[in-house]
Amino acid sequence: MFDFWQRRNLMRFRDRVTERTGSWMAKTVSAAISLKHIEAYDAIAATGSTVAASVELGISQSNASRLLQQLEAYLGVRLFERDKNRLSPTREGLQLGPEIRIISDRLRALKTAAIELENGRSRDMLLRLAFPASLSSTRVPKMIKAFLATNGLMRVEIASGSYLAIERMIADGEADIGFSRLPLTTPGLRQERTFRSRIVAALPHTHALADRARLSIADLKGHDLIVLNRERPVRHQLEAEFYRHGLRQRPLLEAHSVASACALAAEGLGIALVGDLIAREYVNLSLALIPLEPELPVTYCLVSGEKYPLPKTAGLFLQSIAGWP
Repeated sequence: MFDFWQRRNLMRFRDRVTERTGSWMAKTVSAAISLKHIEAYDAIAATGSTVAASVELGISQSNASRLLQQLEAYLGVRLFERDKNRLSPTREGLQLGPEIRIISDRLRALKTAAIELENGRSRDMLLRLAFPASLSSTRVPKMIKAFLATNGLMRVEIASGSYLAIERMIADGEADIGFSRLPLTTPGLRQERTFRSRIVAALPHTHALADRARLSIADLKGHDLIVLNRERPVRHQLEAEFYRHGLRQRPLLEAHSVASACALAAEGLGIALVGDLIAREYVNLSLALIPLEPELPVTYCLVSGEKYPLPKTAGLFLQSIAGWP
């Protein structure tokens, strides 16, 4: 048993430890949680150690550990456990991970918005584009290369989809600039630029009609045709012209993109009837592009969202492609 003086000294020691620990915890918990804490969490989760995370973030190992401790204290749970010199997420860490990353994305978006308000340029600035696949794999990479060469390195996201999907992405604020076709089917869009095009016949240079300057609907009789799917207005225009000229044959093949239609034509499977603006990206397939008469116009456009101010990055992108096509 302890005597009176021993018990008193033990109690004083306990009180000092409690006071210091409590003060440290209060300081840790009250520390402002910032993007640095989230970045530290992401780096540790990705690398499995504070040492590797510190190298990735360009900070000291002790700083990485401190940021993690502050985040864990703020949340009130342990996010990682040490397992054979490697940090593995706890059950709570696995459950909270997606929520932490959502916060990370929002903080980065806020930081980007602040940068844009200052009219600056940074790797943290983001340009979000939405183009059909037929252009995403051909023209868009060239656009991005020229854009970055002029404006410096920035983050760029490229989404692909149907015209309807692209319009919805723009209307919902998921992309800044999108490429679509008139007439637009989704409300809440603002036209930034329009491009006039026309339907052409895409066929191999070895085809019997490849030397023609123009092709009429009548010239297509007896030839296998490749057309775009029925969801497209131009398909209905084509069928109306076929009917008016007495062309009753059904298309041999239906494609869901200009890229697919041109690839099929390049294999000698038929004559593809597609818009000239996009079809020009596929002349490397040794295709001849011959205008169709009567002229069937197709108008494409670049759109942005009416509900959202045009980001600075999007304005710079529009400037950089002012000469296209």
